[in-house]
Amino acid sequence: MKLTSGPGRVEALAEEAVVAACALADAAGPSRWSADAVEDAAAALEVLAGALAQLGPECAEILSVVPVAAAAVVERAEQAAAGTSEAAGGRATAGTSAALRQALAAHGLTRNRVHQLGAALVTVTLDAPEAQALAVLLGRRDALPRQAPPEDKDGWGSGPAETAAAALADALRAHGTGAYARVLTSGQVSAGLTPQAAQAVVAALTARPGGTPRGKRRGLGSGYKGIVR
Repeated sequence: MKLTSGPGRVEALAEEAVVAACALADAAGPSRWSADAVEDAAAALEVLAGALAQLGPECAEILSVVPVAAAAVVERAEQAAAGTSEAAGGRATAGTSAALRQALAAHGLTRNRVHQLGAALVTVTLDAPEAQALAVLLGRRDALPRQAPPEDKDGWGSGPAETAAAALADALRAHGTGAYARVLTSGQVSAGLTPQAAQAVVAALTARPGGTPRGKRRGLGSGYKGIVR
């Protein structure tokens, strides 16, 4: 439903959204949230992110983290309402993060940073070549990786890091909904996924034989222009 109808309408609605958000923040507290309230607030975040994503492809890419983060927060709230122990959840996520590091290292992908954002979101940051290699590992079916995707696949990637991020995002989505990957200003690729998706990735990597040590990896040079999945 399109709400804008004339000059100034967006500005007025945005101001109302800020006022409402401030009122909610003032009223909220650790013990005041209900599962329904969390779901409504998360839905508002997704709607606002979707609206801001209309500013352009780059904004849409930056904001792609919001839906998965919002969904993870809602899931966490539902678990808490059902009596799930926060400590147990934290231990489970920590275990998943450690398992992901080990699975990556087993394939020679050692230059990475794995972080847990609470108990709901796991992020992994890699150099572009390693992000590309991870995409190949997760996407292959005991065959050589495909080269660049069809020309008509708009926005799939415009450079090594962008292409690696696009490939990794495609590969991760096969292991869980809401996964994303984007290029940081440092040129590295950062991916985010739920703990469940991270566990699926660990299982997929563990099921494959360990890769050759870093430095002897083949198939990721200029011979595979725009490689990916």
